[in-house]
Amino acid sequence: MERTVGVISLGCAKNRVDAEIMLGLLTAAGYRAVPPEEGETLLVNTCGFVEEAKREAVNELLRWGLRKASGRPRWLVATGCLAQRYADQLLEEMPELDAAVGIADYLRIVDILQAVQGGQRGPWAGPPPVTFVESGPRLLSTPPGWAYLKIAEGCDNRCTYCAIPSIRGGFRSRPLPAVLVEAGRLVAAGARELVLVAQDTTRYGMDLYGQPVLHRLLEELDGLAGLEWVRVMYAHPGRVSGAVREALRGLPKVVPYLDLPLQHVADRVLARMGRGYTGAQARELIDCLRRDVPGIALRTTLMVGFPGESREEFAQLRRFVEEERLDWLGVFAFAAEEGTAAAAWGDSVSPEEKRERREELLHLQAGITAAANRRRVGLSLPVLVEGRGRRYAAYGRAAFQAPEVDGRVLLRGPAALRPGQMARVRVSAARGYDLVGEVEG
Repeated sequence: MERTVGVISLGCAKNRVDAEIMLGLLTAAGYRAVPPEEGETLLVNTCGFVEEAKREAVNELLRWGLRKASGRPRWLVATGCLAQRYADQLLEEMPELDAAVGIADYLRIVDILQAVQGGQRGPWAGPPPVTFVESGPRLLSTPPGWAYLKIAEGCDNRCTYCAIPSIRGGFRSRPLPAVLVEAGRLVAAGARELVLVAQDTTRYGMDLYGQPVLHRLLEELDGLAGLEWVRVMYAHPGRVSGAVREALRGLPKVVPYLDLPLQHVADRVLARMGRGYTGAQARELIDCLRRDVPGIALRTTLMVGFPGESREEFAQLRRFVEEERLDWLGVFAFAAEEGTAAAAWGDSVSPEEKRERREELLHLQAGITAAANRRRVGLSLPVLVEGRGRRYAAYGRAAFQAPEVDGRVLLRGPAALRPGQMARVRVSAARGYDLVGEVEG
């Protein structure tokens, strides 16, 4: 009898890589990957980073649990961060759930599903690994032409609001030769762009080599035949070295783009968050990047409503957004995470005020991003085609747009455009976060 499996992956790009590894292991063992609604077994790869993500994961599990009565899925399995953190509780409160598999055990997913299908129902959620083991064959779920490349797992930063170290464990780098081997496989499978991800990419190599070696990794990837773009995400603002800035400026395949999760710029808030830098240092870093890497596109994430954040400190954050005019920006409202230091400090900002502050920053940023896009009208630039459209021939991304979080380029041109190819495009219009372009040649 044919065995089928569907996967729903929630949360971050690192989680998505884990889901692809599970699919790769399962398909190698004879399972066939199918859409979620068709799978005899369904894996819901959960996120447990913030309260909203937890609710989304629980609701997804409940929704598919109700569908079990129809026979699809026959087995429902929770994996990922929520399963790692609350395995026993999930199984106790959700009788429709057949297993909870944590981040330390998902590499055993083939054996675990065999046990589940044999009638076992138990948590598989041991402590996080102490070395990087999160690798294996991957069945890619990203659009043709690009893939995430996980270079490290876990975190040692211990920010006071974040539960990731208690869920994912301490920081552990993937050995550089192993990263390069997987990079070669991904390029051979058709990836033109590799997006480097970790909890903190700028710390890469510290645990293995005694110093960060992200710049060395970028140099090696720049020499990889067939690769067009390398993109760096999740760069800690306190560790962007001159060598990394030089790699962003001088290596042709490393796109001039950097994701810097700043969180805040008010010094008292940053100190209470445990971020390890000041607002002045954050602004200085942005100045350095713009000076050293002409044309660099910058993304950040900010947090509003952190315990004790005053109206004046929020005003500082607003002025920062207004003055620095970064290309892309995401905003989170603080939510107390169980087991973190900040959870014990009380919620001094009301939910209504958090929502208003978040919306105010997002509204401000929408105008900034739209203005930046209008300045791009008339440019001729390479675009990685991601898919075909209806109103437009296709859509894709330019070097200043990271996948899944930034805008897109909507393409007018030949119907023969193929997802995964690079096209030369003349930007003809701006549509808020998106651009419209005409394919040249």
